[in-house]
Amino acid sequence: MSKISKAKNIMLEGNRFRYYFYFFVLFISLLFYMLGTYTTKALIDAINKEPFETMDILEQAFFNIFGGYDFLTENVWVFSIILLIFALLSGGTAAFRFIYRANTSTRMGKQLQDALFYKVERLPYSQVKGMKNGDILQTCTRDEDVFRRFLTDHMYSIFYSVFIVIIALIILFITSWEIALVTMALMPIMFVYSFFLIKEVRKRYRATDDSEGEMTSKVEENLSAVRVVKAFNNEAYEIKDFDRYIADYKKKFLHWRKMSAFFFSSSDIFIFGQILLTTVVGFYMAYQHALNPAIGITVGTMVIAFTYTDTIVWPIRDLATILSNIARAYAAAERINIILDSPMEDIYSGKKPDIKGDIEFNHVSFSFPDDPIHHAIEDVTFSIKAGQTIAIMGKTGSGKSTLAYLLNRLYDYQSGEIKIDGENIQNIEKSWLRKQIALILQEPFLFSKTVKENLIIGKKDVTEQDITRATKISQIHDSIKKFQFGYDTPVGERGTTLSGGQKQRVAIARSLILNSPVLVFDDSLSAVDTETDYNIRQALKNRETHSTTIIITHRIATAKDADLIIVLNDGKIEAMGKHEDLIKLDGLYQRVYKIQTKME
Repeated sequence: MSKISKAKNIMLEGNRFRYYFYFFVLFISLLFYMLGTYTTKALIDAINKEPFETMDILEQAFFNIFGGYDFLTENVWVFSIILLIFALLSGGTAAFRFIYRANTSTRMGKQLQDALFYKVERLPYSQVKGMKNGDILQTCTRDEDVFRRFLTDHMYSIFYSVFIVIIALIILFITSWEIALVTMALMPIMFVYSFFLIKEVRKRYRATDDSEGEMTSKVEENLSAVRVVKAFNNEAYEIKDFDRYIADYKKKFLHWRKMSAFFFSSSDIFIFGQILLTTVVGFYMAYQHALNPAIGITVGTMVIAFTYTDTIVWPIRDLATILSNIARAYAAAERINIILDSPMEDIYSGKKPDIKGDIEFNHVSFSFPDDPIHHAIEDVTFSIKAGQTIAIMGKTGSGKSTLAYLLNRLYDYQSGEIKIDGENIQNIEKSWLRKQIALILQEPFLFSKTVKENLIIGKKDVTEQDITRATKISQIHDSIKKFQFGYDTPVGERGTTLSGGQKQRVAIARSLILNSPVLVFDDSLSAVDTETDYNIRQALKNRETHSTTIIITHRIATAKDADLIIVLNDGKIEAMGKHEDLIKLDGLYQRVYKIQTKME
């Protein structure tokens, strides 16, 4: 399947008839327009009373259809009605096709965007993490727009040019093959000239487009890092640095516009040259016909030759520009196919066992795809009984979060086995598994919605009591009630209107609402103070339903009350046990305990 056909088939699914029907409407619209113009020739010939027998077969057919030669030459006013009819037909079909094209283009674009967004949402976590957000956004927006415009606007323009040239040449060749050849004399030269020159225009445009993208990324980066910029008093440097991006964009923009201006102005030489050539030769041939009716062309033929020339030269120039955009459409399709060709994560195959919360890691090892040699987790073995609370501690990069991701199947381990209630998690449907394991991340993400809408994202059918119960456990209920609109208070983008601790507690409440049998706190209590941390853990213990709780933390105070503490070091288990046992053993836990005790 070619690069273009895959994305094209997605856009045409359910729209194929609408898409191709437009070309039929386009042809009919142009035919009415050209016949309306041809009526001018018949009118002039009727006024000049050109002999019927010297007319070409097309003009003779025209006179016969609309009442005959004698009737039309004696009632010239009828031509005004004929012109009006063709004008209405041409204008009506043109208006219809413009609206129809816009509607079809929108429908096709929506289908491709839906397919891209669906695919992005269903990509494996490991693949999405390895892709740049900017590349995904550009593919789903700009590349989609480029390809959609090519398939609709540009393809329609190509056929517009082809249809109008074919119809005009057929009429002119039937009328006078000599004037037909004159009408197209310079067009091949102009097309070749435009086609090659526009390549340089496109090259410079791409450089300008890339420069604009870098400038936009710089703005986006500064908006995202506004706190850092202000905290380090770095505004002056960032403004000066941004001047460099503006200067580069200005230079490339002017470089592109100069070549673009040269192309359009120089190609106008061919256009007006062709119009001049047709006019001069047409006048000469009409003059010959006036002297000798057996040779040359009529004044009516000269008029439509001039009119048709003006009608077709502009689309032909644009056709060269459009054809040069094929490379751009192919590049956009290639980037679109990176997403479309990526295998989706299968989240619906597997078992749906009743999960209580018994968890077993049995000699589990795992390496990240971009570093297959180094083990992020190596030969890890431990077990948790349902309802127990365990804490996982270790240095940064020791593999604590990776254990949580393996349990949630954001990643799949390479060796060993992870079981929940005796069932290998690789046999369990991912969607079902993730509903049973509530993962509270270290960096919580809140959507630009109200507090309540953020809380019920994972479970819509919850009562106000469920929401209040969860927010009280996470120690955020009182803070929310103090907001101006309470639970209906809008949350800024990424939750920027809330403090770090408030965001964290809202995220905890959001997970508690799910009432999952397994809770995993991925260092998600780090943004709250020690007292709030303690209150949350105590509230969790006092819940009516006891979940298996895994707390990933750096705090001894958070870990010490756990039923089991696991200490990781470079992906391996260094020690396991209760707080009282671990502080007596030489190792990482004892060192952290001594440091944090001194700090307190």
